[in-house]
Amino acid sequence: MPAFSRPGNLLGIIIRSCQENDLPALAGLLAELVEVAGSSGPLDIPGIRGTWERMQAAPDHYLTLVAEADGQVVGAASLLFYRSYLHRTGTAQINELVVTSARRGENIGQKLVLACKAEALGRGMDELEVGTELDNLPARSFYRKLGFDEEYALLGMEFEPPAQP
Repeated sequence: MPAFSRPGNLLGIIIRSCQENDLPALAGLLAELVEVAGSSGPLDIPGIRGTWERMQAAPDHYLTLVAEADGQVVGAASLLFYRSYLHRTGTAQINELVVTSARRGENIGQKLVLACKAEALGRGMDELEVGTELDNLPARSFYRKLGFDEEYALLGMEFEPPAQP
């Protein structure tokens, strides 16, 4: 499947596939997400570039969208596409979704979610899911307003990967 094929201008916001020159802005957005969510990840440009390159090499499974306003990246969403035996046509999972704090409340997050849903539908998938921290009540409320149901608990186990030779 080609990269995001339905860019569009939604009330002054352009939703498009993330490009390499967007990575510094993506790093800033991810730093804001870490502040809110308390998660961790590669926030340096080389780490983000490495992850982005691995994701770019597997477009059937990954897509990063950005929201652009006035020539600036103001939001982003990272998607994972997968199949399972119970959802045979497939599931799209929003892994990260963030809008810069200066632009929150402008429906940019909603536009990103709608673009994620359109991409999932375009790929023939029958489910869009998202996870957030249990104590992140604003995010949970945001997703419920957009039609997401709290269907199940997603349990996680984080660990250090084995050392590379």
